[in-house]
Amino acid sequence: MLQPAAHPERLPSVWVDVLTPLKSDFNVDVMRLCAHVRNLSAKGVQRFAIFGYAGEGACFSNAEKLDALAHLISSGIPAQELMLGVSSTTMTDAVQLIKSAHNAGVQRFLVAPPLHYQPIGQAAMLDFFRQLIRQVNLSQWQLYLHQLGGASRLDVAEATISELRREFPSVLTGIVDQDIHPSHTVDLMRSFTPQLAVIPTHEANLVVLKPAATLSALANLIPIVIQHILSHDTAAQTTVMSGMKVRKPDDRVTELMTAIGDQPMIAALKLFLSMHYHQTEWELVRPPLMRVSSTAHEPLLKAFKNFNLLANE
Repeated sequence: MLQPAAHPERLPSVWVDVLTPLKSDFNVDVMRLCAHVRNLSAKGVQRFAIFGYAGEGACFSNAEKLDALAHLISSGIPAQELMLGVSSTTMTDAVQLIKSAHNAGVQRFLVAPPLHYQPIGQAAMLDFFRQLIRQVNLSQWQLYLHQLGGASRLDVAEATISELRREFPSVLTGIVDQDIHPSHTVDLMRSFTPQLAVIPTHEANLVVLKPAATLSALANLIPIVIQHILSHDTAAQTTVMSGMKVRKPDDRVTELMTAIGDQPMIAALKLFLSMHYHQTEWELVRPPLMRVSSTAHEPLLKAFKNFNLLANE
């Protein structure tokens, strides 16, 4: 039976939207994944979302996700510090994934609306999440709705969120907003905080929004910078570049976004990680996503070199 919770848990600080490394056969490189998460942990990050938006979650099966999860936990990453992306198009797959991961110790799940051939109305959206929660039927798990925003027009309407919150106050804990427009996040904050945690993902908006937490893809590269922005004291946390240039954390976010330019974010970040780690395998993305094109490859590498990533970022 579901038990009501008086105070939903809040996401603490920075969660990394972890990129997923691949082998040459496009299977998950679990050893490289574990090493990357340990490296981020050594820089002070303690919360990791795997197979989310930046982790190409929709491209992987339940079995692949559970195998990677097991390797992360066995490598010493506490299960309670992980959030698992759930992007299944079928109810059965979503329920099985949540139950299996919960059995391994994971309590937080980032659940995206289901895809379908036809547009999904809000009545159907409500019924999907209602049935999902009932079929999972666990007493200790937390659901974070994944609002895909500009990435997809599959947002859950505020009225639907309100009804889910009314029916399942112990389960629905937060909303992760993938939309790049700060006004979209502000509307969610006004409607649902403090009852639900509203978590933005677009790092360029963090200084304006001043959220308590973020789910950050850029934190794969600059986790300390993102943590400084979340401390709301960016003026005191500066980076001295070569030539005695001083950059605030929000400047560094802008510079990294400028380096990415109009290239696909996931592919660009993986290319940058390949250069940072000196491991070309990091460039691979899982089809149907496309890696950086041959014409953009060298300009992106040059842009990242000019970005001059430092060890304390």
